[in-house]
Amino acid sequence: MTADYVRTFAPIQVGTLSLPHRIVVPPHSGGGGSLLGDEQAFERHCRYWLGRIEGGTPWVGGGPTFVRNPVPLGFEPTGVGANGPGVFRHPMFAERTARFMERVHAAGGFASVQMVLQGAMPLSPSATLSGYADHKVPHVLSVDEVQWMIREYGESAAIAASTGVDAIELHANHDDLLQLFLSPLTNRRTDGYGGSVEGRRRFLREVVQSIRSHVDRPLTLGLRLCIDELIEGGYDIAELKQIVRAFTAEGDVDYFSLDVGNNWGVPSYIQPGFYAEGAWAAMCGEVKQVTHLPVVYVGRVTGIATVEDILAKGQADLVGMARQHIADPEFVAKVRSGRTATIRPCIGLSDCIHRQLVEGLGFACASNPSAGREYEAEWGRLERPRSILVIGGGPGGTELAGIAAERGHRVTLWERGQALGGQLAVAALARSNARYARWIEWQASRLTATGVDVVLGKEATADDVVAAGADVVVVATGARPRSLEAPGADLPQVVQGAAALDGTAEIGVRVLVVAEDDRPAPLAIADHLAAAGHQVTLVFRTLAPAPLVSRYTLGAMIARLDELGVTLVSTTRVTAIRAAGAAVVVDAANCYSGRRHPLGEFDTVVQACGAVSVDGLFQELRGRHPEVHLLGDAYAPRRMVSATRQAWELARSLG
Repeated sequence: MTADYVRTFAPIQVGTLSLPHRIVVPPHSGGGGSLLGDEQAFERHCRYWLGRIEGGTPWVGGGPTFVRNPVPLGFEPTGVGANGPGVFRHPMFAERTARFMERVHAAGGFASVQMVLQGAMPLSPSATLSGYADHKVPHVLSVDEVQWMIREYGESAAIAASTGVDAIELHANHDDLLQLFLSPLTNRRTDGYGGSVEGRRRFLREVVQSIRSHVDRPLTLGLRLCIDELIEGGYDIAELKQIVRAFTAEGDVDYFSLDVGNNWGVPSYIQPGFYAEGAWAAMCGEVKQVTHLPVVYVGRVTGIATVEDILAKGQADLVGMARQHIADPEFVAKVRSGRTATIRPCIGLSDCIHRQLVEGLGFACASNPSAGREYEAEWGRLERPRSILVIGGGPGGTELAGIAAERGHRVTLWERGQALGGQLAVAALARSNARYARWIEWQASRLTATGVDVVLGKEATADDVVAAGADVVVVATGARPRSLEAPGADLPQVVQGAAALDGTAEIGVRVLVVAEDDRPAPLAIADHLAAAGHQVTLVFRTLAPAPLVSRYTLGAMIARLDELGVTLVSTTRVTAIRAAGAAVVVDAANCYSGRRHPLGEFDTVVQACGAVSVDGLFQELRGRHPEVHLLGDAYAPRRMVSATRQAWELARSLG
């Protein structure tokens, strides 16, 4: 298959690195391990990154590595990525990193250390705000503190270099302190570290020079930069070109890694899946024209055809793929061997981000439940396989069936509908979620390839299940839509979100979407209906919509709704729906003050109120079958990652 992607599989030299192809795994905080944790956490860290190297992508970015903050004793930095003491001077850092690099090199790979110091936590060039989602005023660095930081970067880089790392990347975007100095939005200084583009570049330039002077061996050094901050007052592509030209001329860096967006804006640097693949690659290509150094494009790329297209158009020299390598670490190996149809797709749910940031849960991937579990022993095929009957073809049921069949179990899956997918298939009907169908199609192909006997249109009864005689029964019957608990919710003008998406309900012009679901579904339904020409109001009881969607995604979703004219009403609950001819009048109350008021007149009310588990079959089977398990939404409706992760754990226990 390399002949089909000749540009992708062309070798390239990046500083000291001789790479066999143009795909890289950029730095990210995936895997759930810890460089400095206990031995199991360290092994988890190593195995996560080694899995990507063994899967065919030799250059991995590793996780973010924090530089020390010069904060006073007792001050506690707060926020995403905040860190006071850093890690370079940790007593275990050098030894652990050296061990990690030995394993990377033994696997034929290269690894970077990305130097990170999140800005405004509390350090900044000026007492200004960097965005709209965080209003903590930072500490302004004095010139003495700036000079201290420059030395700290150099000395920290020397520690990293002593461990055998192949490359150092300076994190000069995503609200890093280095970016705050570059940006006119956050750098209002009047001394030599502010003012013109050159003045704002000075801090980063002197950090680069400090690293070169402190590191006593050849080492690849790169800059991660934002093409355009896409925020009022920030720098744009024209200024970025000036910055890249200057660093190219000075000759102290070896490559540029470029993405777009600000930390919490539209888009954030972790773009939601509804954006087109490689949406900002053309902008990257503009910057590439001003430098002869290798340029890496990073920004929502999941397909090999997109990689080849970006390279063919000269928009980048390499392409970074983080989330796709989470979903399938063997991405490159599968492309090389012509097994592209077997690549597990990343569909951009970003549960890998949301669950950690919003709920404080450990790392996991909705598409690939084995991501972050590479440190555990491989299961292999079983000597004594069993017969397993799975009831329900949603994400949990299909994932369990696929894993079990791959292990050698004899698996049958019954699905009462005429297609697989469950609630994910319903969600895929929304215009912003069309990509979800890719995972369902991939899963269906997987089940066919592994020999799972899939029976569609099969309504399971307890008697049928018992008569089937399977050794193990897994009930993954999902959940039904939850109904609004208010007088008038049974009126014909009140419909479920699924009916609004699949066309079975007639939707009027004026639509009220009632959100009683913390997940993104209400936003997707409102977006879908507004794009179809309906006048949409979205009412929700929480302080902000979709509390389980993190700031990396929420801003972009709100922007789409605002552009479509959707009205958002917060902290409000629907108290009654009254018929008014062909329309309805909706009464409401503030969730906190209790103040009652009319919400208005609407032609249709769409319920997006979450779901209630359907576990009746499981309850019937208890006591009638020796081994029956409850899986996914049938246990409790949660994110997709919850269902696939449960499937992984259950499959493990069955062996």
